Order: sequence, then C-alpha cells, then structure tokens
Amino acid sequence: FGTVPNRGVRTGMQYLKKPLTGAYEARYYMEPIEPIARKVQRECSVVPLYTSELQERRHLKLRTLRQRGKGPPKKGSGKRSK
Repeated sequence: FGTVPNRGVRTGMQYLKKPLTGAYEARYYMEPIEPIARKVQRECSVVPLYTSELQERRHLKLRTLRQRGKGPPKKGSGKRSK
C-alpha cells in the first residue's frame, strides 16, 4: 500500500482519483413528495386525497382500456378459473 503497481497493469486508479459525486447527485434529485403527503393525509382528515400524476395517468389508462373491453379481468375470473 502506498505504492503504485507496474505500468501496463489495469488497476482502476483513474476512477479512484476522481472526486466522489454521490452527494451532488443526491442534492440534484428532489425528494419525492408522495410519502410525506400520504403521512399527512393519514393524520389529518381535512386534507383532500392526494394522487400523483403517475397514479392519475394509470387510472385514466385503465378506465379507457376497460371501456374498450381490454382491461384486466376481475379478481378470480381470469383465464384459468373454472
């Protein structure tokens, strides 16, 4: 330790020399609001229901699929049921 190995040997030293970027990346991405909103919703009944954009999009897609008859079957009435 403390010495660099012979030339021509791949050691990954260039990656070890680079500064760490984990803290910067963690600061770049916002913390998701959904868990906080759900916690507040459970504690206080006055707060309206919170649904994320992803959930809304999913429900809209399911509704349109069901209208066309292409949605998922009801529980227990799938292809293999008797």
